[in-house]
Amino acid sequence: MYLSSTDIQQTRLHTIDNLHLASRAWVDATEKLAELTMRAGRQAFERGHSRMAALAETREFSFDSLTRRHDNDWHADSASLVSEYFGIIGDAHQAVLHLAKKQVAVLDTVLLRQMDRAALSADANGEVAIDNMKTAIRQAENGFNELADAAARGTGMLEEQVRQASGALIAEPVDSDAAGAEAPAPRSRKPRAS
Repeated sequence: MYLSSTDIQQTRLHTIDNLHLASRAWVDATEKLAELTMRAGRQAFERGHSRMAALAETREFSFDSLTRRHDNDWHADSASLVSEYFGIIGDAHQAVLHLAKKQVAVLDTVLLRQMDRAALSADANGEVAIDNMKTAIRQAENGFNELADAAARGTGMLEEQVRQASGALIAEPVDSDAAGAEAPAPRSRKPRAS
């Protein structure tokens, strides 16, 4: 049983590509999270500025429907930001799971190829043992893929729970202006193809 220079080179290239893509998924997620944080900061600043301007214009301090409408808008915006945050993390998580599946397949392919080569010079008992090992490797890869798919589905369920919790943060609309504020639509998390 031996690895040819081509096997080593191809396995190394696939591994480096998969590690790079996994890293890129988290770099992309970090960029999106930074943009989301900046947008949330701008929204908070603008909301605070408009509230201060509104308070400066009033002669008497009161909790009127305008204030409650602003609070409803703030709750809706916050819920949307929370859902978007978990969506970004979920996308990165799913990308890494997909790449992990691809990497396991690369390594298993090389291992199975080496077992095929070993079987060429094995006696009957050795061939049976090699076949059993190959079956075990395929079953282990299938088991890993099922776990990765379950993790992707779990991410989708978590996002749905966050969406529902975010929706619960939104108070009942005070008037028709606030009635348009809705929680984001649920996202489907399906395992990516291998």
